[in-house]
Amino acid sequence: MWFYPLLFALVILAIVGGTLAGGVYTIVLVPLAVIALAAWALFSLWARSMSARAGAEADASHTSDRPLPHRRRRPGRVRATPEELVDARRAQQ
Repeated sequence: MWFYPLLFALVILAIVGGTLAGGVYTIVLVPLAVIALAAWALFSLWARSMSARAGAEADASHTSDRPLPHRRRRPGRVRATPEELVDARRAQQ
């Protein structure tokens, strides 16, 4: 996850440096951004193939054809105020 902001910053610096400053920015940052992008693509392809070999699904997971419920499920317990809880404890004693 830390890789994406770094890649984004390098790409932005490469675009700004290539259009405005040129020179060192173009020579250094553009190749670094290309290398980072290639490494990200290769690593993601490699990780997906390794997870498929390990038995995990490589494609999107299957979702149910059932429609979503229209109402939220009600919790099993009744909500009570603190005063009601104190009264119930006193009644139990």
